Amino acid sequence: MARRNDKATGLLIIIGFVVFIIAKVFEFIMDYIVVIGVIVGIALVIFAVVKFIEHQDSKKQQKLNIHNAILKGLNEKYEQEKSRIENKKERIFQSLQKIQNDIIALENKQNTYNDSYDPIRAISKLQNILKVKTLSLNEIWDLFYDQGEFKVINLNQRFEEKIRLVDEINKPEYFELKPNTENKDKLSTEIEQKKKELNQSLKSIYTSNLNSTKNKIHELKERYKQKGKLWTLELEKFKEKQKQKNDKVDLLKAKYNESNESSIAEFHLQILEKIIYDPNFHKSITTDYNEENKILIIEYLLPTIEQFPETKEFRYIKTRNEYKEIKFSDRELDKLYNDIIYRLVLDLISISFENDLINVIKTIVFNGWTNAINKATGLYNKACVLSVVCDKSEFIKINLSEVDPKECFKSLKGISANKISNQTPIKPIITIANDDRRFVSSQEIGIDSSTNLASMHWEDFEHLIREIFEKEFSINGGEVKVTQSSRDGGVDAIAFDPDPIRGGKIVIQAKRYTNIVGVSAVRDLYGTVMNEGATKGILVTTSDYGSDSFKFAKDKPITLINGGNLLYLLEKHGYTARINIKEAKDELK
Repeated sequence: MARRNDKATGLLIIIGFVVFIIAKVFEFIMDYIVVIGVIVGIALVIFAVVKFIEHQDSKKQQKLNIHNAILKGLNEKYEQEKSRIENKKERIFQSLQKIQNDIIALENKQNTYNDSYDPIRAISKLQNILKVKTLSLNEIWDLFYDQGEFKVINLNQRFEEKIRLVDEINKPEYFELKPNTENKDKLSTEIEQKKKELNQSLKSIYTSNLNSTKNKIHELKERYKQKGKLWTLELEKFKEKQKQKNDKVDLLKAKYNESNESSIAEFHLQILEKIIYDPNFHKSITTDYNEENKILIIEYLLPTIEQFPETKEFRYIKTRNEYKEIKFSDRELDKLYNDIIYRLVLDLISISFENDLINVIKTIVFNGWTNAINKATGLYNKACVLSVVCDKSEFIKINLSEVDPKECFKSLKGISANKISNQTPIKPIITIANDDRRFVSSQEIGIDSSTNLASMHWEDFEHLIREIFEKEFSINGGEVKVTQSSRDGGVDAIAFDPDPIRGGKIVIQAKRYTNIVGVSAVRDLYGTVMNEGATKGILVTTSDYGSDSFKFAKDKPITLINGGNLLYLLEKHGYTARINIKEAKDELK
């Protein structure tokens, strides 16, 4: 009870003290109320001013932050647009490069020879001669007409198709400018000015990149436009050449049906030319027809054993996980060669008889020639190795698919060495005279010391070459004839040299050039020598030959005569002339 009284007394003392303090404060306030009011008022004013200033600073900072954010946004958008434009330009250039690469690849593919020769399949095809019909067309004239399509790709058309897919650079998304007003503050003015600067920069970047891509596209378009023009010219040439060829076939067909003697020979020549037993076989064919006794003479350059496929099989070696090429032995290849040559001869005779459409052939004489390298001399040696005369009435009774080719040939009284591969010469039963239908009458060409050989008419030059070589070969009783330009097959003149050792048929080509003769011309001559079955080729030019030409001609039956050699040869036979290349170039412009 005493403790409770002590606590109550202590509480009353505290309350009394607090009341006393409050009374004193209140008394003080009442005494100095005016002064206190003034002080409080000033304090409130100062507080209000401070708060106002803080608020204004806050607004300014907020506005500045917004301003800076806007500028940052403008710069970011500018960089994005700039990057978009430049990236778009880069993609366009990459697309243009890809288009060019695609077209170049297309062009290269078009110009690439696809060598898909299979020697095993080739041998099988050769062994099937007589067993399988070589010609399966019902209408033989279909072989003659050129119905092929122009296979050269129009690169300009391909380019135009691809270039349409290339997009242009889109215009940049420019910054929108607000209209000018007098109440714009400094920050707003600065933002609008920044927009103008960025817009000008974007416009400059856009224009520069757009012009760059347009110029590149224009350059490519012009380049491929020129290719397109060349393609059109080539197409026109192709169609014109095709038309001329087909017109000749129409003429040949009309004359053949009229039983024209030379057309009958030409008809059968064209048939035999179309037959390709193997792409590696070189052949040269001459035909003649005698209306009086109804004999067709065929002189055919047979393939040599060196041109035959040598691969017998590809054998799999399990231990090495690879295929090994197994070749025919010399004995096997020799036997194969002889068998196939007889097959080929009988097949060609059969084709000629079967395609005697107007029934004008009673007999066929076939002379088979070879032009192989004599291993003793390293030179080509042309020789007739087989000859046979076939009567149509007897030949058509033979079942060729079941015969032994060699025995059949012998039963037809054909003559040949026991082994054709030995190339033992035999005398042909009947031969064609050397009056090649391509030959034209020669002309005497007058020249003197003022004649510039490099600028004379090409036809006169060819006759001059014939004239000079006729004098050269006449020493040994030789003969030289000029061929028609439109039908010469790369031959300008042919010499017949009766010399038993170095003689034979010699192909002569004349090149009235003012530039160096390229190696391609020498290769062409070599091919012509092979096709003609000639023993030698002579190339004559008013200019000179490059080192490649001399390298190619080395160890081949080819003689190259340049301008200096030609002048010497002319002088030897009493001619005077000169060669001035520069003057000729000026005259021939």
